[in-house]
Amino acid sequence: MPLPHPLSDPHITSFFLLGLLNNSSYVIMIAGAKNISEGSVALVFLCNVMPSFLTKLTSPLWFHRVSYSTRINSCMLLMSLSFLVVAFFDDYKLKLIGVCLASAQSGLGEASALALTSKYANTVNCLTAWSSGTGFAGIFGFAWVVALQPLGFTFTLIAANVLTVAFGVSFYCLLPKYDEICEKEHEDEDLLLNDEVGVGSQGLDSPRLNEGVEGGETPKCKEGAVIEVNKFHKDDEDDEPEVLKMSGYERCAFTSTLAKYMVPLFVVYFAEYAMQSGAWAAIGFPVTDEDSRKRFYTAANWTYQAGVFVSRSSGSIYRPSLLTVQSMPILQTLLLIYFYLTALYLKPLYSNILLLPCFLVGLLGGLVYVNAFSLISRDVRDEKRRELALSTASIADSFGIMCSDVVGLYLQSCIYEKHGIEGAKVGCPF
Repeated sequence: MPLPHPLSDPHITSFFLLGLLNNSSYVIMIAGAKNISEGSVALVFLCNVMPSFLTKLTSPLWFHRVSYSTRINSCMLLMSLSFLVVAFFDDYKLKLIGVCLASAQSGLGEASALALTSKYANTVNCLTAWSSGTGFAGIFGFAWVVALQPLGFTFTLIAANVLTVAFGVSFYCLLPKYDEICEKEHEDEDLLLNDEVGVGSQGLDSPRLNEGVEGGETPKCKEGAVIEVNKFHKDDEDDEPEVLKMSGYERCAFTSTLAKYMVPLFVVYFAEYAMQSGAWAAIGFPVTDEDSRKRFYTAANWTYQAGVFVSRSSGSIYRPSLLTVQSMPILQTLLLIYFYLTALYLKPLYSNILLLPCFLVGLLGGLVYVNAFSLISRDVRDEKRRELALSTASIADSFGIMCSDVVGLYLQSCIYEKHGIEGAKVGCPF
């Protein structure tokens, strides 16, 4: 009879809520992009990803020196400030600064949570719960904006500060701490061993208990499943984990070994966000009507986020091979080409039927996300290197989004120019 698994429902619930709440600020900014800057949605997208990318890019150099609790506190502060800055300033440039704060928060939170999943016994379940939460954040964030929009976008953002509190509660109150895991795991071990050897009140003195489940050492809790990460005796260099001794160059070299996972993440996110910020922002029925463009943009993103939620929740059900994951970005790129040409020439199928491929875009993006990180957790055996790998690989999707937003800015302007629509912030280079 196997030992009861140390991962319990609070872990799944906590990582789901952390994913949901961490990404909600990011989605709310995307959902309100037309309110922040109608003529340059891609600029809002760019501000919503560049600080996140920079945070993830530098994370291998400093994450090991900053505790998880400090990072979460920083996330809470940045989240609250982002909502307030965008809400209370009218200048769109200042609003973009608020969007940047939300981006820094979501990037810091994502890289930290992905790394934290490596601290628990079933990393894949934790990753799936986190991914599912981030997927649902898309639906939740758009629903939040749509539901509160009648009260004004300013009120929508002010009310969103409740999400900051919920984020802190999820981390500090719901996520089990190391001592709780140990206590539960050892209770389960003792009960199991008592059943196996028929130990009574004298059970704790039984030699069999000290032999372990399979005649080896007594099972221990997974070391490092704590909120204050990287605790070691600094005066004992031999006890310092190998990964903490790695130089900046060695960390960069290690990152390069993750290319087979990171390239698919980059490509699939580049394609889908170029669609959102470039093509979808310039589609409407008719395309010359601003309200029509806003309606399609909202509907397309709702549909896309539904696809993301479904696929990101499938990590425990569908586990494709690395080759399959690497092939998905090819289809995503073809969808980008299709949407751009459709928006430019208003055919074929230039109607609400376009929402169907929007759902497929979400499915592909979510599948690559959850399975790329699941494959990393499976293939990187060393726990400390796995923690580093999971946080570092998240650079890829942010870099893809950042590049796509620059391209999307020009895609939107070219479509606007083709149909005689004013308001683009840049000129079409073609």
